[in-house]
Amino acid sequence: MSMTQRLALLLLAVLLPALLGSLALQLAALRDASATQLQLRNDEAAASLSLSLSLSMSVSVSVSMPMSMPQQDALLSALQPIAAANFDLGHYRVLRLLGPAGQVLFERRNESRPPAVPGWFRQLLPLDVTPGAARVGDGGADVSRVEVETHTDQAWVQLWSSTLRTAGLSALIALLATALATVLLRGWRRPLAAAVAQAQALQQGRFVHADVPRWPELAQLTRSMNSMVDRLRQVFDAQAGQVALLRRQAHADPVTGLPRREHFIDRLQELLADGGAPPSTLLLLRARRLDEVNRRLGHDGTDRLLATLAELLQTYVQRVAGAAAGRLNGSDFALCLPASGVAHETADSLRAALSASPLTRNGGARWALGGVEGLQGGSAGAALAAADAALAESEADLEGASVIHAHGELVADPAGARAWREQISAALADGRVRLAALPLRDARGRLLHLQCALRVQLQPGGDFHAARRWLALAGRSKLLPEVDQTAVRLALQAVAGDGLPRAVRVSAASLAEPGFASALGASLAAQPTAAAQLWLDLPEHLGTHAVGHPEDAPLPGLRDTLAGWRARGVRVGVEHVGAAPQALAGLSDLGLDYVKVAARHLRGVADDVPARDHASGLLALVHGMGLQALAEGITDPRDLAALWALGWDGATGAAVAPQEGIDPA
Repeated sequence: MSMTQRLALLLLAVLLPALLGSLALQLAALRDASATQLQLRNDEAAASLSLSLSLSMSVSVSVSMPMSMPQQDALLSALQPIAAANFDLGHYRVLRLLGPAGQVLFERRNESRPPAVPGWFRQLLPLDVTPGAARVGDGGADVSRVEVETHTDQAWVQLWSSTLRTAGLSALIALLATALATVLLRGWRRPLAAAVAQAQALQQGRFVHADVPRWPELAQLTRSMNSMVDRLRQVFDAQAGQVALLRRQAHADPVTGLPRREHFIDRLQELLADGGAPPSTLLLLRARRLDEVNRRLGHDGTDRLLATLAELLQTYVQRVAGAAAGRLNGSDFALCLPASGVAHETADSLRAALSASPLTRNGGARWALGGVEGLQGGSAGAALAAADAALAESEADLEGASVIHAHGELVADPAGARAWREQISAALADGRVRLAALPLRDARGRLLHLQCALRVQLQPGGDFHAARRWLALAGRSKLLPEVDQTAVRLALQAVAGDGLPRAVRVSAASLAEPGFASALGASLAAQPTAAAQLWLDLPEHLGTHAVGHPEDAPLPGLRDTLAGWRARGVRVGVEHVGAAPQALAGLSDLGLDYVKVAARHLRGVADDVPARDHASGLLALVHGMGLQALAEGITDPRDLAALWALGWDGATGAAVAPQEGIDPA
């Protein structure tokens, strides 16, 4: 029983006896007043009748001296018709004439119909009234005595109506008191519920501030909770900053702070494989004759020059969501922007900024810039090769002009784009699709779920192609919602068939499509048992933007949507995490279950101490949010063993034992 219910019962236990007791006292007072009034009526009626009989007797007989028995009997006989006449004229219920010895000489009754009062009420509140009595005589001799009971009907009716009015007023007071107590309880419960919600949010790793209520006790509690939230956020931010520092130490070039070649290539491959992302631009920048610059500026001066270039590239990474930069070797740098048509403008801006640097002028540095735009799909190696060819042209140019190439797949004619769309749409409509899967296991080898990817047969009877072959084209053709719906449908069917949990990816473009979330919810509702075994992976940037910048979120009601899915047993997480540890606090606010960390952030943990420290710090950060930490794409068994030793919850990749009977992704 909740504290609110206990308090309500306590109020009821206090108020109900008080109201009932007050009502009982009022009814007793009404009953006593009615009985007193009725008793007075009886006494007045007896006195009045006694006076009338005494006067009548005085007229008939003179009683100046003691009477003999025959005279007394004659007088009593004469009183009876007088009493009968008074009974017929008066409003009496009972009239009784008694002799000197108490014997009944005359008695008349007039029983009227019972009043319109319930019998239980007359039994509950009886009117105990004695008959009114008075002597009948003249002077010092009493001849008789008269007893009178007046009618009680009116008294009962008045008592009943007074009782109804009193009970009605008491009930009204009780209702008003209940309403007031309810309002006060609700007003008290709101800040208490906010405090409970804040505590639950902290338990889930979310940092939520609550409004300070008017109640002094709860106000102090809320202020304390808000203060604790601020301190925990500071601790989390400090921990996230430490993890970011470890990431830079493990993956970044020590001179410039930019990611090393292998980590940049991994990030570039992720950008190209994201079918929902726009076409990208890749720029390569080379410091020409770096050895001559080194002789002029010295080792430290050359490092400062390269650091200046790195700061320029980092400006784009910080200001453009999804951008990436890296140092490929001693003199080559790379910048990838998730946009097309900006290569020339960006190259000119970089060249102008570098030319304005005193280190460039003093050292005589010259720069070659080349790139390719319109990248979508394909491999990172092919994109680097195309950009490197443009860089070679720029370096061969005596004036060092920037050279930008357009990627061949992007400039395909509209007819080709329509053909791709038709092929993908037909494959989805005809059911020429299937799921490939890789197991995600824990340290004991137990299957957590199968990581599924959709394969499409573009030509009837042909091969089933992996997503890197067609996903970017599906994104350009706005087919991603249909692709994701198909993947979820196949996963639910597979779970219903073998009972194995499965995970599929849901793109940001799909969530932004009107009606997609409700359609997916209907699919989950249609198969509740299978839905309880489904895992849904969201893109990392979706959660970050939805929390940090609600106006940029693809789906304004994302939290409510995810809550509805999770209510059906679906587990929801974010994939490809690790580039921005500081953004993890925002991810937890979505109500997630797990985080999947990209392979590039975990590569080399077996031998590289900084990489292992980064993996350990990232694990502590994720566990501190109450989420599972899962590793993606682990290919080295030694790295996998190192992750198990650190305490990671699960991993997938070539180093993980395959699942028998499942088509591998």
